[in-house]
Amino acid sequence: MADNKLISDKKLNEFGKDYVKILYRLLRKKDKVATGALINSLNHTIREDANQILIQIEANDYLKWVDEGRRPGTYPPIRPLVEWTQVRGINPGVAYAIQKSIYKFGIKPTNVIQETITEIESSPTLQRKYEDEVVDNLIKMINNDFNLKQ
Repeated sequence: MADNKLISDKKLNEFGKDYVKILYRLLRKKDKVATGALINSLNHTIREDANQILIQIEANDYLKWVDEGRRPGTYPPIRPLVEWTQVRGINPGVAYAIQKSIYKFGIKPTNVIQETITEIESSPTLQRKYEDEVVDNLIKMINNDFNLKQ
């Protein structure tokens, strides 16, 4: 291993796909799919610099509100609410009442991002999928450092 990586780009890409797949499933389970725009926006990218590897999860910006919810006291934008009512077959005029309700009561968080992380951390299958390569590559690095036969 000339580049001294603990995990290959292929496995990093698989991890990103696994993360997106779990997040997608949890959003569907929590019935957070109206137009499909959010779940269809889910993707990942891998960025490396000299000090770290980042797996960045990409999604429409309102994933933040779906995940964290919204506290009472601020009006959400009306256009997404109108689109949501149209997709659900509700009179678009109801969007203003929904906006006022959100202002008054907020929106309950789903915590799908933390649940995705928890599922990955607690999955023996996913743990094994990635740890084997990391351990093998670590042993190769140690052996190379000490000029031992592999």
